[in-house]
Amino acid sequence: MMVETPKKISIVLASDFSILSDSLISIFKGTKDLKLVGCANTAEELMLLIDKFHPQVLLVDIAITSDKFSPLMTQIASGAAKILVINQDLTPTQTIEALRYGAHGVIGRRTPPELLCRCVRAVASGDIWVGRGVTTELVQFLRGRATPNESGVLRNTDSENPSSPAPSGSSEPRYSLTKRELQIVDALVQAQTNKDIAETFGISEYTVKHHLTNIFDKLGVYNRVELALFAINHQLCPSAISQGHYAQSAAPPVLTLNDKSK
Repeated sequence: MMVETPKKISIVLASDFSILSDSLISIFKGTKDLKLVGCANTAEELMLLIDKFHPQVLLVDIAITSDKFSPLMTQIASGAAKILVINQDLTPTQTIEALRYGAHGVIGRRTPPELLCRCVRAVASGDIWVGRGVTTELVQFLRGRATPNESGVLRNTDSENPSSPAPSGSSEPRYSLTKRELQIVDALVQAQTNKDIAETFGISEYTVKHHLTNIFDKLGVYNRVELALFAINHQLCPSAISQGHYAQSAAPPVLTLNDKSK
C-alpha cells in the first residue's frame, strides 16, 4: 500500500534583501512540510509569482512596499494566500494597517528559524500571528493614542445581563460587556480557539460566535487581533492585565489567534 506524501505548504517571498532570501531558502529546505516556490524582488514581481504559483503563504518584506504599503496589501489580500509581513522598521501604525488590510501575521527579520516555521504553519492554517516585540509596540501605541474619553471605565455585572445604559451625555464609551463576554475575551487573550472556548464554558461554538459578534459591535473592533489588543490596552480581564504588565517590562507572549471564524 502506498503512503500518500503530505502536500507541502507553498510559500512565495517578496524581499530585495538577498541575505534574507538565501536564509529562508536554506531554512525551508530543511523542513518536510514547507516549500519556498519563488522569490520576488519587487511588488510587481510578487504579483507575477502569485499568478504563477498560487502560493498558500506570502512572506512580504515591508522594505519593498514602504512607499505603497496599503495599496499592495489590499491587492494581495484579495487572493487566497495568507500574508505574513516581515517587520524591519515597521511602525505600530503600519502594523495595525497590515492587520486591517488582510495580513495574517507580523514577524521580525531576526525571528529564529524554528519560530518562523511555526509561524508560517500557523498562518497557513488560518491563525493570526503577532510576535512578542510587535505586541509590545502595539499596546504602547494604543495607550499613546488613548484619551480619557476613549479609555473610560468598563461597566461590568455579575450576571449575563448587561449593565444599564450610561446616562445621557456620559463620556463613558458605549461598551458594556456581560460576565460571559468578559470570560470569552479573557479566553481569547489566552489564544483559545472557538472550540476551546466552547468546551471551557460548556456552550456551542455557534454561541461563542454569537458572543464574539456582540463583543465586536460593543467595542468597535473588526477581528480577533484588534479585540485582543483592545483588551490588553484597556485591561478588560485578568489575562489582559497580565499581558499589559508584560508590555511595560518583559516581552509579552506571542498571540496566535485562530481567525477562521468569529
